[in-house]
Amino acid sequence: MFDLTRPFSLFNLFNLFTLFYVYRALQLAVRLVRERPLLSKEPLSRYQQSLAEQASFFIGVPPGVFIHEMCHALSIWLFGGQVVEFGYRVFWGYVVPNGRFSAAQDWFISLAGTLGNLLFGTILWLALRHNKSSSVRFFALRAFRFQVHFGLIYYPLFTLFLPVGDWLTIYNFSATPVLSGLTAVFHATLLLLFLYADRIGWFETPSFETVEAQMQFSQLASSLNTQNENGRLAYINYLRSGHAPKRARRALQQFLQDNPHSAVGHLQQALLHSEGQRELSQKAFESAQQALNLGLTQPRQQALAHEIVARFYLDQGKGQPAREQLTMALLALGKTSEAEPQQARLLHLRSQAYRRETRLDEALRDLDDAILLAQQANDQKTAVFYQKEKEIMAHTFS
Repeated sequence: MFDLTRPFSLFNLFNLFTLFYVYRALQLAVRLVRERPLLSKEPLSRYQQSLAEQASFFIGVPPGVFIHEMCHALSIWLFGGQVVEFGYRVFWGYVVPNGRFSAAQDWFISLAGTLGNLLFGTILWLALRHNKSSSVRFFALRAFRFQVHFGLIYYPLFTLFLPVGDWLTIYNFSATPVLSGLTAVFHATLLLLFLYADRIGWFETPSFETVEAQMQFSQLASSLNTQNENGRLAYINYLRSGHAPKRARRALQQFLQDNPHSAVGHLQQALLHSEGQRELSQKAFESAQQALNLGLTQPRQQALAHEIVARFYLDQGKGQPAREQLTMALLALGKTSEAEPQQARLLHLRSQAYRRETRLDEALRDLDDAILLAQQANDQKTAVFYQKEKEIMAHTFS
């Protein structure tokens, strides 16, 4: 499998990566077999989503590679040539042809592999998109996306910048100017369509915590064009909380065009700009401020908007305005057992604000209260995290 005469060759490097990928694929395959009963159940949870996403690469790529190389081989045979060597390495492969081919035939032989990837991804999606299991449907959608991404972006760039690869022949304008030019036009068109579909979230599917939530989302989606403002906001919230941010962003953009003075709409925008970010952006801050200025009616929503504003101030090192925003958030929530996790988070953040102001006693007091609330909410992991932070803070200022 390895060429010992050239230990640092691309051939050996690819095989080394293959060994790691095969190991990961086998691990995932065993996990999928064990989790099969769960994967067949509804709803599509975040965990199921993660497994399906991994499977789209580690399980979906090997047959895609085989089909890619087989399409090369079939085109060689079609033009009367012979396949001297068919190399299949699970996650990569190659075909060594023998024969006399015209420039146009060389172009088609090289293009056939990518056409195979696109065809495989399309057939896989079409075959499984109506499967009763949402996990299987999500796997098919993401596998389709990967095959298209590989065929239109990754593989062309990979081979154009290396001394080997199909796209050096496909885009050999000196040998096949017309065919290469037509390929460039179709390639650019498909690439733009793919990027647009990816940007609007066509390849996304939201996850859910309960079957009821998944059913409610389906009902909202089926009547999206006729539903009222609250229904559209609920639909957007399901997309955002279900890790389908591109679809949520597009739906929210349309909603805010129709309802520019919706406080909840601007809060959703703030949440979209803030989720997954280590530091809050100016856009998240401004959207949260706009939501508060327009008037949020629900206490939890008010607290959430104040929290986003406070986090922005904390990122800027501004303790006092952050503390003031967090105090308003806590006042908006009041004291209810249902709000304990959110209150604990707010107190933890306010302790950081107090720390920015070098007010250690107040910071430790808020951490104590946050630990107590986390324990009351049976969130021991968070309580332990807060306790460790308290110990570090006390040690730092002792």
